[in-house]
Amino acid sequence: MAGVLTILVVLLALTLSASVNEGNPLDTTSQVTIDWNTVVAISNTTTTLQVVVNPLLRRESPVHDAMFESLAALQADYTRYVPWLPYPKLAVAELDPPSGTALCKMLSGEEGNNQTVTLSCAAGKISKVDFASFGTPTGVCGDFVLGKCHAQNSSTVVSSYCLGKSTCTIPVNVNVFGEPCVNVVKQFVVQVECDPPMNHTYWDFSVIDPMTEDFMRATPNTRIINFSTIPAWLYKTASRVIYPDNPDREASPGYTQGTDLVDPTGRDLGDYYGRLVSWYTKGGFTDEYGVEHKSNHSYDIQYWECLNEVESEHRNSPESYTKVYDFMVDGIRRHADPDHQIKFVGMALEGHHEYNWYNYFLNISNHASPDIPLDIVSFHFYASCSSRTDPTAYQQFFTRADSFVEECKEIIKIRDALSPHTLLDVDETGVILPGDNSPSAPMFPLVYYNAAGAMYAYLFGRLAEIGVEILGESQLVGYPELPELNLQPQFPSVAMLNWTNGLGNARYHVLKVLIENFKVGDKLVQTSITDSTPQNSTFCGYLINEQVMSMQCYDQNATIDDILFASYGTVQGSCGNYTVGTCNAANSTAIVKSACLGKRSCTVDADTPVFGDPCYGTVKYLAVEAHCSSGQGSASGGATSSVYAQGFTATDGTNHRLLLVNKTPSNASIFVKGAAGAWATIVDDTRPTGPAIGVKLPSNTVEMRPYSVFIIQLQQQ
Repeated sequence: MAGVLTILVVLLALTLSASVNEGNPLDTTSQVTIDWNTVVAISNTTTTLQVVVNPLLRRESPVHDAMFESLAALQADYTRYVPWLPYPKLAVAELDPPSGTALCKMLSGEEGNNQTVTLSCAAGKISKVDFASFGTPTGVCGDFVLGKCHAQNSSTVVSSYCLGKSTCTIPVNVNVFGEPCVNVVKQFVVQVECDPPMNHTYWDFSVIDPMTEDFMRATPNTRIINFSTIPAWLYKTASRVIYPDNPDREASPGYTQGTDLVDPTGRDLGDYYGRLVSWYTKGGFTDEYGVEHKSNHSYDIQYWECLNEVESEHRNSPESYTKVYDFMVDGIRRHADPDHQIKFVGMALEGHHEYNWYNYFLNISNHASPDIPLDIVSFHFYASCSSRTDPTAYQQFFTRADSFVEECKEIIKIRDALSPHTLLDVDETGVILPGDNSPSAPMFPLVYYNAAGAMYAYLFGRLAEIGVEILGESQLVGYPELPELNLQPQFPSVAMLNWTNGLGNARYHVLKVLIENFKVGDKLVQTSITDSTPQNSTFCGYLINEQVMSMQCYDQNATIDDILFASYGTVQGSCGNYTVGTCNAANSTAIVKSACLGKRSCTVDADTPVFGDPCYGTVKYLAVEAHCSSGQGSASGGATSSVYAQGFTATDGTNHRLLLVNKTPSNASIFVKGAAGAWATIVDDTRPTGPAIGVKLPSNTVEMRPYSVFIIQLQQQ
């Protein structure tokens, strides 16, 4: 039949023929049918990634150059850049508040008491020491208080190093100050005045700029920038929030403390972000006291995302976050974007089924002005599983992905009702294995990266079909404990690059081949998986919600004469042993009987408009066990098949591609009519740390390794 491609799938370990061989389907097979002439959706989905700031991306890192070369090689669009909370010095450009005429410096003591502090009066000399303490002082600049531990000579030492000088450097250690309290972490704080008096701010881009410049250089296409961590001093806290002196050290306890802004009008918060954006887009900014700070940057920032996982950071509610978002938009527009060229991304939600957030945020009447842009809303998805090291457990990623697709459908409904122009961005997509940030966690096998990459490819196909616009893989680099670099674990299972050499693993290469092969505007064509193997007169079908189950008897004179089992819900068991789960549509059997009894073939939509919704918010499946009056029969398996298949054509109807994803730890042999001589791009576990393999297929029978991803260029059959 013109426009129909038949592909046969069987879970067997076969070997590819060495020569081109047209071949025939195996006797025991499943059948994937692609109708190239029937378009089911137009893809608006861009595949991309996020780059989260951490020490391995600093220029001092031994893998810095290789990592940014790998990033540049992707040529991704909508690349997300996130300096974030574990590393305050890598993420916050003004760690301390403006302090008027008082000049203050603080050391946390976490790096040991053998550091230095430099004070400088740019237009005068240090004339007075207001406060100094080597010990356990508390308070903030202008209101410091001595603690129980205090070196009595602190002010004398500072005076000897600094008075009458425009710049001074004070060594901070027990040799200089003595030992005021043994076995206690000692801080050092100092407050001085300048003559003539001058106002002081603490803007510092010296650590932040190099990474940001390198990111901008490696990503010439559209970017989403998210300096997600708000300066702690903008929030009311019980005491001063101490941050590490070492940029590579994680803040402990957490840096994002407090729930209420010091300035409830939000102007201070907006000013901070406005100046931050102006630094990168306008060549600098004017600070709180009217002093100019020049950067010479003139980057084109197309999208600015307002914070990250906002339910956790500062424990926002939909109402409080919406206010913060509006404050940020206002501040950025006042300082850096008067012509309103920058677009904005909101929410970056961590949790799931938080539909109240979408309902509130996407309702423009809840914002400060009708002019507030709602360009994109973002949210996250991380799968997990029951075992860190057992590859069979990685199949659970795909079940989690199915549940997430159902959640996305609900989000789309809300978006379409309230703000249909708003794009949806899943800007963190990945897997976090159990115990990932524990130094004692065992290392996972390399096939894990194939499984996580396969899940990403699977989600791309599923979400392209329903209309999610951006799918960002998370994240460029993570790592286990690296004692030689004094680094604690940072989500090694989320890494796309090898932390020892900066080269891509299977997750990276899956993203790369998706970027290279699929574009916005591609047409998804009708693709289904049907078990065509003659079975007994009794046969089964099982598929996920919003798929169509097709059933047929092979004997031309036979009809479906009995429905032995039917359930739409959370079905348990397997063919011949299905049982009803805790969620079940009571009308399941009656609906399937009405559609199929007395017919040779029939179709049933596995969807709530047909069966009702027996359990809102839960992923539902349709399972059917049926019987033919004579001969044998079969039913479709839908998206729950062990191999996922989706056909794509380019916008002009040419360039036919087939995306195949093996969702299991077993080999899968696939009969593809027309595959002999076709070009295939493959990511599998034979090269877990190498690039994708490009081969001309020698046969219509194609072997897939566990958790492998294939993209096959085909001619329309």
